[in-house]
Amino acid sequence: MKQQTIIIGSEDTPHLPGELKALLEGSSEFISVSALWKSQPDFAADRAGTYVYTPEISSDYQIDAAAVLPSIRIKVIKANTTLSQLPGTLKKKSRQTLSQGITVSPAYGRPVQLQMYQNGQWVTKKTFTLSNSKSASLTADFPNDWWKVTSSAWRFFIPESKEGNALTSSSITVNTLRYYQNPSKYIQIQDKITLRHSGAYKLKVGYMGLKVQKVNRYFRIGNKYWPRYTSQTKRKVKAFQKRKKLKATGVVDKKTWMKMGFSESSWSSLGAYVSPIKVNPSSTKKDHIEAMISTAKKYLGTNYVVGASGKPGQGADCSGLVMQALYAAGVDPYPVSCVRHSKPGYEFESRNIWKNKKLKTVPYTKKQRGDLIFYRGRSGAINHIAIYLGGGKVIESWPNKVVIRPVKNSRRNRIKGVKRVFN
Repeated sequence: MKQQTIIIGSEDTPHLPGELKALLEGSSEFISVSALWKSQPDFAADRAGTYVYTPEISSDYQIDAAAVLPSIRIKVIKANTTLSQLPGTLKKKSRQTLSQGITVSPAYGRPVQLQMYQNGQWVTKKTFTLSNSKSASLTADFPNDWWKVTSSAWRFFIPESKEGNALTSSSITVNTLRYYQNPSKYIQIQDKITLRHSGAYKLKVGYMGLKVQKVNRYFRIGNKYWPRYTSQTKRKVKAFQKRKKLKATGVVDKKTWMKMGFSESSWSSLGAYVSPIKVNPSSTKKDHIEAMISTAKKYLGTNYVVGASGKPGQGADCSGLVMQALYAAGVDPYPVSCVRHSKPGYEFESRNIWKNKKLKTVPYTKKQRGDLIFYRGRSGAINHIAIYLGGGKVIESWPNKVVIRPVKNSRRNRIKGVKRVFN
C-alpha cells in the first residue's frame, strides 16, 4: 500500500491499521511493524475536508532512506440529513393545539425551523433545538394561531451545519376544521360564498333591482324605490336601440347597457354583490350572529329598492338585506340569491327563505338574537322578513329605508313565524 483514500461522513471515525508489513533488508521475509498515524492538518471528525495520514515508525526500526512510507487520505464529507416521514395533510379543529413529531439525523444540537408559506414565500414561525446526540426526536408545536386560516402550507427546514447538509422537508397541508358549525341537517357555514347565478343577465319586462333602477333613471321614468322593467321601459329601450343602430329588441343586453354609458364591469357586478365573509374557522356561534347583525347595521339608512341586494348605500329590500347579512356570516341560502331576487317571480324571496327546511323553525316565544322574523300580508302569504336584534327590536328594510324598529310594528303586526340560522 503506497496510498489510499477513505471517504467518511462527518459523524464517523476513521479506522486506520495498527500495524504495517515491512520487508527485512536482504531478505524476502515480511514482519509486522506497529504504526502510529499522524494527520495533516489535525483531524476533526466534525469538520469536512481532506486529511493526509502518515505513519510514525518506532525508533526500534531503521528505515531505508529510499523507502516510501504509505499514506492514507481521509476525506470527510457532511452527512446526509434525514427527517422522519411527514404526513401530507393534517386536519385539526381550530382553537386547539397542533403539533408534529419528527426525528432528525444527524442531530448534535442542530436547529430546526418550522416554516409557513405566506405571501409567496416561506416564513420561519418557530425554531427548535435538537438534543446533542447522533439522532434525536422532538415534538414541534405549531404557533398558537395556526388555525386562523382555512388551509395553510408548512414545512421543516434544517440549515447546513458542520454535522450535516441542509434539509428542506416536503410540504404539509394543514386544514382547519371549524370551531363552530351547524349540525349537518341545517345550512352549513362556508369558507367562501360563490354565486351560482350570474350577474350578467339581460333586462326584460318584469325584472327589478339595481340594474333596472339604473336604466329607468336613464330614461327618467319609474319609482326609485320600486324599480320595475315595465312595458314603458321596453318602449324607451327599443327607441334608444334604434337611435344607436342596435338591434331593437326592447331588451337591455350588454351592448345596450354600455351604449347608455354604463361600465362593462357594472353589467355583471351591480346585481351580484356578495358581502365579504366576516368569520373565520375559529369563530364561535356568537361571532357568526354578530357578523350577521353588524353587516345588516351597515345598511341603516340605505334605500329600500325592490328586488335589490346591493352594497350598503346602493339599495336593498327586506330579502336583499337578509341575504347580505347571511353571506357575511358564511351562510349561502341558495337557491335564494341576490341575482335571482331581481328576476320576475322572485320578488318575495322571504317566502322561499321561510320554506328552506335547513333553517330551524322555533316558537316566537323562544326567539333569540340573530333569528329571522317572518311576516304575512293580509292575504296570509309571507311578504316580509327581518332580523331579530333582541330586546323586542328588529333591523329591516321596509319602505323606504333600512331601519331598526320594534318587532311588532303597528303597521305590520301579523307575524308568521321565526327561523333560526345558527343552531
